[in-house]
Amino acid sequence: MNFADFGMDTASLAGTLERKLAAVRDAGFAQVMISAADVVAHPAGADAGARCVRESGLRITGLESLCDFEGLDGQLHAYKVDVAKTMLEVCRSVDGRMLLVEATTSTHADPDPERTIADLRKLATLAIPLGIRIAYRARAGSRTAPDVATARDLVFRAASPNLGLAVDLFDVLATKTPQDEIDAIDPEQTYVVQLSDFMWNEIHSPAEREATATRFRVFPGEGAHSDALADLVRQVDRLGYVGDYSFDVYNDDYLKLPAEAVADRARRAADWLGETVLRRALPVPNVERLRRAE
Repeated sequence: MNFADFGMDTASLAGTLERKLAAVRDAGFAQVMISAADVVAHPAGADAGARCVRESGLRITGLESLCDFEGLDGQLHAYKVDVAKTMLEVCRSVDGRMLLVEATTSTHADPDPERTIADLRKLATLAIPLGIRIAYRARAGSRTAPDVATARDLVFRAASPNLGLAVDLFDVLATKTPQDEIDAIDPEQTYVVQLSDFMWNEIHSPAEREATATRFRVFPGEGAHSDALADLVRQVDRLGYVGDYSFDVYNDDYLKLPAEAVADRARRAADWLGETVLRRALPVPNVERLRRAE
């Protein structure tokens, strides 16, 4: 385990795409998860945005994210397939090798597992000629994969060589996923582990969970669940996972701060996880030290 295993997400940062990438690089990170919106919203166009990413010197963890893809019929299905094809091209344009796909929350989606499996296979097949892997992520409240256990089973049954899991430990914490469900994850079929925490002890409703997930996540070591998050990271490590860890942090407050300040917070989280949690060199977790450094 070393610092190069950790990366940030451009969606965590304010400013231009150039400034975001510079902040990630200057904080010492070697990789970055790219929000597709950051590429296509570049003032000079999507090609300029993709070129900016390619020339950043950062390895691309992946592109996020395709939403509400599976379980649709007719014109809706055709529309989403077309969207997926374009997103795969954007992923290739930034030299990305992984597209994140969030389990659908659309009320129009058929929750039949066989339909989801067929759609995931189709998406994976579309990605093969481009050399792109599909990382399927459970989402609380989804009609098709509301938890990591369901997403894991769907990916296993789809049996596509370039289809795997994205494991979001925020959802694991928020939904209090049983430990044995994490133990059942295949580390070789897990493409990325996403990390974040939140500030309150309990989430009391689906609406509060959604608001927390999209607006109030914090970096590991900053939230109310440092012990639990540290245990989950160790658990994933003990399974034999050797892939990337990406900070999947969406926070309205962070978008009002300089990108450099937020990247520094991410750097401290990576130092805590790499040196304290996984290497066990210090007491776990030394949260007060992290907070005094803010």
